[in-house]
Amino acid sequence: MYFPISSLLVSFLFLPCLLGTPINPSGTSPLSNNDAATIAAINQLLSLFSITLDLKTFSQLSNVYAPDAQIGGPGTPPLVGLPAITDFYTRTFQNASFQTEHTSDTVYAFDLKRTTAKSISYAEVAYFGPADFERGGGLFVDSSVTFRERLENEYVKLREGWRVSRQSLTILSIEGDKSLLQPV
Repeated sequence: MYFPISSLLVSFLFLPCLLGTPINPSGTSPLSNNDAATIAAINQLLSLFSITLDLKTFSQLSNVYAPDAQIGGPGTPPLVGLPAITDFYTRTFQNASFQTEHTSDTVYAFDLKRTTAKSISYAEVAYFGPADFERGGGLFVDSSVTFRERLENEYVKLREGWRVSRQSLTILSIEGDKSLLQPV
């Protein structure tokens, strides 16, 4: 009987998931159901972070970061604690004349333990000109700027669920009209 390679690959990679034993793509050992749930929680946290910034619903950051979380990035002192993190994002985005679209992808989750984990993710953030621009059929090449970032996160599992406890941000590239980043 003939099976295309793609069918065999799909069966090999995803059948164990359906049976409750996800396969670790590195081939070292199967992931446990708890590991798979932790990875899903990490992806949800990054999605919530993106949506929170795009919709400017900064109170949701308490569902992303631990109360004593720390963020380090290029050229700025670290932000320590949820109030400082919330204040930073509120000041940065609340009164800005631009709109944002954040996307992120966790490419590697590791050191998965019962109450801690780590991940490396890549994000792309597009900033668009003033909100009165109509988006039309494509991106505004002359009125947008795009950041590409690498996030190295550490997580802690609290009673409320998983939260980011430490984050290190590296800017990989910035393209477009940087003047959009100036507050109105």
